Amino acid sequence: MDRLKKIWIGIAVLLAAAGAFLFYKNHIASNPGSRLVTYMELLDEGRYDEMYDMLDKASQKSISKKDFIRRNRNIYEGISMKNLEVEVTTKKREENVGYQVHMDTSAGEISYQTETKFVKEKGSYRMCWDDSVIFPDLTAEDKVRVEVLHAQRGTITDKNGNLLAGEGKIDSVGIVPGKMDNNTISRMAAILDMDKKEIQKDLDQTWVTDESFVPICKMDGYPKELLSVAGVMVSKTTERIYPMGEAAAHLIGYVQDGEGKAGLEKLYDGTLKGRDGRRITIQDKNGRVKKKLAVKAEEDGENIQTTIDSSLQKALYDQFKDNKSAHAAMNPKTGEILALVSTPSYDSEALSWGMSQEQWNELSKDPDHPMQNRWKGTWCPGSSIKPIIGAIGVTEGKFTADEDFGDSGTRWQKDKSWGGYFVTTLHNYKKHNLSNALIYSDNIYFAKAALKIGKEVLTQKLNDIGFGEKVPFEFGLTESSYGGSGGFETEVQLADSGYGQGKMMVNPIHMLSIYSAFSNDGNMLRPRLVKAKNSGKKVWKSKVFSQKAVKEIKSAMKLVVEDPNGTAHAVKIAKLDIAGKTGTAEIKESKEDTKGTELGWFVTFTGKNGGDDTVEMVSMTEDVKGRGGSGYVVDKTKKVLEAYMQN
Repeated sequence: MDRLKKIWIGIAVLLAAAGAFLFYKNHIASNPGSRLVTYMELLDEGRYDEMYDMLDKASQKSISKKDFIRRNRNIYEGISMKNLEVEVTTKKREENVGYQVHMDTSAGEISYQTETKFVKEKGSYRMCWDDSVIFPDLTAEDKVRVEVLHAQRGTITDKNGNLLAGEGKIDSVGIVPGKMDNNTISRMAAILDMDKKEIQKDLDQTWVTDESFVPICKMDGYPKELLSVAGVMVSKTTERIYPMGEAAAHLIGYVQDGEGKAGLEKLYDGTLKGRDGRRITIQDKNGRVKKKLAVKAEEDGENIQTTIDSSLQKALYDQFKDNKSAHAAMNPKTGEILALVSTPSYDSEALSWGMSQEQWNELSKDPDHPMQNRWKGTWCPGSSIKPIIGAIGVTEGKFTADEDFGDSGTRWQKDKSWGGYFVTTLHNYKKHNLSNALIYSDNIYFAKAALKIGKEVLTQKLNDIGFGEKVPFEFGLTESSYGGSGGFETEVQLADSGYGQGKMMVNPIHMLSIYSAFSNDGNMLRPRLVKAKNSGKKVWKSKVFSQKAVKEIKSAMKLVVEDPNGTAHAVKIAKLDIAGKTGTAEIKESKEDTKGTELGWFVTFTGKNGGDDTVEMVSMTEDVKGRGGSGYVVDKTKKVLEAYMQN
């Protein structure tokens, strides 16, 4: 009896379990509310095929599984749906299931309340599906569209608000293929100096039809004879423009495909371009908006105002555009950069709007390297380093400004240990003190000065004024350097460094900062290029030169211009107060090389007599050998100062 009792108890347990399972299947798992939740869970996991299997027969008849999967995937993945939340708001057994939906998308949150009907087929509830399950108000003929709301890129302006980079209307020149004749391509290529193959390549794109407008090139102003070419049309379009063109290309840079690729456009890309917005809408078959589902507004980029003076920038470019050169100008009382010019240059607009492969090849293979930004690099300074060496010697008490170093003629060596090597200079003069040595640019004096200062002290002082150190500036600049990897390697190299040879290399903007100490009681200013709140004068290096040294160097630099024997006397201009120092650096393979080239330097402080608007400027030009050396730079600088300071 006990055994029979146990059998009946086991059967009862099994029957109870089966009953519970059937109850769950018929009344819980299969009730409409739970089925809705299951459908939404599958949606959250992207299991569109299983979602389709939950539809009733009528719904499956209205849309194929393939189309259902494509429709749902395109919409939900197109809006970047995530964090889906669903709450059933009716009793789960009701066939019309009400529910609340929340989801995050690329345009922000979408939230709505709706209901969907379920019907029972073969013992299970199935969804009566149509497009409104995706979004209320959506029909089979409608589209869910995601639009990018483009943020407007910020402008770049000069100190006076003049545009350096911003949006502008330009001409888009193109062809309507259906209106072409046999001569269209050849005539257009001839007028625009283009390769016929480049034009044909644009016309061969897969999207082109006879009625299409096919853009060929963009330009600011077009040759009017283009309009006589069959099929050619010109329309206005908005593009990034650079009003100063090649004069400011290395400074401003350019944009391609919405990204800053060089210059300030690249450095401040994140600030300038802002953040694009998104808009998600339901649109009918005619493209009309039926409903906005979500909108994330765009955030326009910030504008940047620089310290650049466009008139000085252009004056420098116009004078030196046919040379390989670098130029930097500063307000020596504030550290504000007024001009940064590198020549030869390139067309920012051509790179931004698009150029042919032939044009790019010509630009990139140009032996003068117009894409090279020369003011970012370092160059042998030649005699332009002499005022700095003089200031170090006086500051450190290694000699006085009046001390006569003795007359060594135009050829000198310390002693026989130098072998056959001699320091040479160009001019004989009397009284070899600091002032006269600068007026005549005496190499021998400054070779002796470097030796008097000594290796240890000169090493320390050059380090103190920023050699081997990154200049705190928006652009990354090559560090100025001296000697070899271990510093000054020989006594001869130390002596040569005194007049800017001996592996001495200086960056033009760093040079500006060092020279600014002569206008700021021995303090080197931090160069700055972008205007901002609380961006007044900032000292980079304090008290690098003594007051006495500053006074002596400033006085001597004025005489370099005022004295008829001064190497920069040719720059003298009535009503302008000019101080300066020239430099001609030899660039050669070895000491015996006679075929090397020369760099010409000219550093100036220029103010209007009786005024306080002084401009400090550093100019370096390559290949001046046979063209007057630094005198070539002096002559062109005079024209710049006449145009800029006397307007």
